[in-house]
Order: sequence, then structure tokens, then C-alpha cells
Amino acid sequence: MSEPTLIFETLHGSRAYGLARAGSDTDLKGVIIGPAAWYLGFGDAPEQIELSADHVRYELRKLMRLAAANNPSILEVLFAHDDDHRHVSPAGERLLAARPAMLSKRTADTFGGYALSQLARIRRHRRWLLEPPKAKPTRQDYGLTEERAIPKNELGAAEALLERGAVQVSESFLAVLDRERRFRAASKEWADFQHWKAHRNEARAALEAAHGYDTKHAMHLVRLSRMAVEILEHGEVRVRRDDRDELLAVRDGAWSYDALLEHAEALRGRIAAAKAASALPDAPDERALDDLCVELIEAELRCR
Repeated sequence: MSEPTLIFETLHGSRAYGLARAGSDTDLKGVIIGPAAWYLGFGDAPEQIELSADHVRYELRKLMRLAAANNPSILEVLFAHDDDHRHVSPAGERLLAARPAMLSKRTADTFGGYALSQLARIRRHRRWLLEPPKAKPTRQDYGLTEERAIPKNELGAAEALLERGAVQVSESFLAVLDRERRFRAASKEWADFQHWKAHRNEARAALEAAHGYDTKHAMHLVRLSRMAVEILEHGEVRVRRDDRDELLAVRDGAWSYDALLEHAEALRGRIAAAKAASALPDAPDERALDDLCVELIEAELRCR
């Protein structure tokens, strides 16, 4: 079987954003078209190939699906600054020429959603810093017997029926169900907390200890939110950041936790307003993007 063809590759991550510092990783992301067997054979075909933890190549169809969905990581690959491109074939040039057609109002939910996920992590880690769980929860802590009153495999079904109002149960059953839910939530919180403690990056831990929250997550929250506004207002994905100095200051703890929350709320409002006024379509023309995907794959296979 022949090897996949690389049609595009670029820097990604902190170096592409212009936010790299000494010791920052060099991330590379690429786009490939596979051999004929990937598209015509009966075997499984990879959606991406990981040459290393910092070097990933996406099969074209996967990349196009994610781009049409306005996935932030994929749009950042495609819109990386020209100076950061390591390889662009003629097929890659055609792919890059189609970038404007990929953008839509979906960025409000994707870039904005990624930003919200950063905020959720910040809040969660701050809670663990200030009020860490003290002990692994037990069933007795929640007034539950060691033997489940509701078998585990039936618990989800019971909850679904109750949510739909499809079954009537006693108050005592509802009380047990509530205790089971709270115990499950506490158990998950404990497990997540233990994993976080065991796998924390030392530098990130030092930032959190010094500032009371994860300032690197804060930097990316601000970056993603601002990028969402820029795309919606101007139809541009500005990967290399003109606000580099301010973003690095945020990473170094220039904002208090309360100031960060204020900025996050203001940015969320700006995203909503930008979406309402945006000239971008609600969704990209997926048929046109699909046609381009087919054309690029067919042209590559004919050349083999």
C-alpha cells in the first residue's frame, strides 16, 4: 500500500498564536490524502496519524467535517499565518483558497463553547484549590446501604422514566434516588480531583498557587472569545495574535479572579451581539465543501 500524501502542514498552538516562550512545544498539524484503499477498500482507514504527541496529520475528510463545523482547533490550522506554513502542495493551495467558505455563525457556539469550557475548568480547579475534597465519599455518608436499593443497571432507566413523567413512585423512592445521585456526583468529583492532583503540571500548579486560579486557561478563554468576535464581525480568523502582550500578561496573573469573571461575561455578551449582527451564513455550504473534498481526493488518486 502506498503512503498518504501530505498536502498541507503548518505550525500550531502557542508558536502559531505568537504566544510561545522558552520551552514551549513546537506543534505541527497537517492534512493528508490517503491511498486508494482508504476510500475504495473494505478495511478501516485512519482519520488521523500521530507521528508524535506534537505532530498530527488529519485525513482530508475528517478535517473537512470539522472545518464545516467550525471546530476551533481545525480553523486555527487552516488559517495559520503564511509564515508558519511548512508545506503546501497544489491540492493544499486549493484547500486554503476555500477557507472563507468554511466560516459561519457556528463560531459563536464553537469558539464561545471552548471558551466556556476553559471557564468551567478554572472554576473547578479554583474550588479544589480553596476547598479540596477531604475524603473519598462512602455510601454511608449519604444514608445509603452497601447493597444498592436500586441496581446500577436500572438506575439510569428509572431516572429517565421519572424525567418523562412516565412512572409514579413514592416519596421514599425519590429520596433514595436523590441520595444515589448525590453520591455518584461526589464520587466523580473525588476521582476527578485525585486525577488532577496526580497529573498536574508543576508550572501550572505554581501559577494556580500564586494567583488562585489557572491563568493559562484564562489566557485561552480570552483568546478564544476574542477570536469568536473577530470571525463574526470581520470574517477573519486571526491566529497570530496582535494582543500577544496582553494575553501573556493574563497568563502571568495580571487580572484578579473577579476581574477575569467580569471580562468573561463581557466577552460572552460581545459574542452574542456579534452573532446577531454577523453577515456570515448560519452554516457553511456543506455541499460545496463536500464537492471540493471529492475533487481533491479524486485528483490525488488519479496522479498515483
